[in-house]
Amino acid sequence: MRATDAARLARILALLGSDQVGERAAAAEAAHRMVSRLGLRWEDILAPAPKAPRLPTSPSHDALDAAQSRLRQSMRENADLRRRITQLQRRIEVLHQQQPPPAPDDD
Repeated sequence: MRATDAARLARILALLGSDQVGERAAAAEAAHRMVSRLGLRWEDILAPAPKAPRLPTSPSHDALDAAQSRLRQSMRENADLRRRITQLQRRIEVLHQQQPPPAPDDD
């Protein structure tokens, strides 16, 4: 229902509170005609509007704090792993230096 139709129907329905019996009856009849003319049923008008799909909202502070904490933890893990890789590379270099050179082939 358009806003203008809803406003008009509201004005008509307000007349249902009239002290005059005829005015109340005319308002009820006018409201019924209007609803029929719009191709609606009273159930359509009186039922609550369907809820609009919920749009994603910005993350809560708790979710944001948790994500930032996890990011910091991952960055620390990465730094630790890089240090460990560097240590292992140095150890491999030392082991290579300690190995005697291969014997020449006597072909």
